[in-house]
Amino acid sequence: MSWIWEKSATWRWLVAVTKRSPAAMTAFTIGMCVVPYYAGQAVMSGTSMVTEQGTSLEQQLRARQTLEHKVLAKANRERLRVLLGEAEKGGLRDNERYAAALRGESLGTHSRGTTVGAQNIRDSRQSSSAWQGHQKTP
Repeated sequence: MSWIWEKSATWRWLVAVTKRSPAAMTAFTIGMCVVPYYAGQAVMSGTSMVTEQGTSLEQQLRARQTLEHKVLAKANRERLRVLLGEAEKGGLRDNERYAAALRGESLGTHSRGTTVGAQNIRDSRQSSSAWQGHQKTP
């Protein structure tokens, strides 16, 4: 602050005025709160994702999405459902998942081409071993 005091006559004048007058100090304080608030509001409204028609960018993108986007969104929802279900059941801990990734394994979710029946790999290994045993029986 000493640099501004030495170099700026305006700053010295402002300090002297606000020192003498409580009303000037109040006006300065309000100005220092109100001006940045409205400047921030102007920046946020200028960079907002809501267009002039009142629709958000997300709504516009959803209206233009293709079949590939819908399939990918569905796959992501299914994977998230499986991961959240695993977390709810108290499944794999993060350290186990990390150690498996270091070994080149995946303990996450997977599906066979579609998201229908996506499940945890550990669960699918158990069901696939049961399925293989079922296939061998004539």
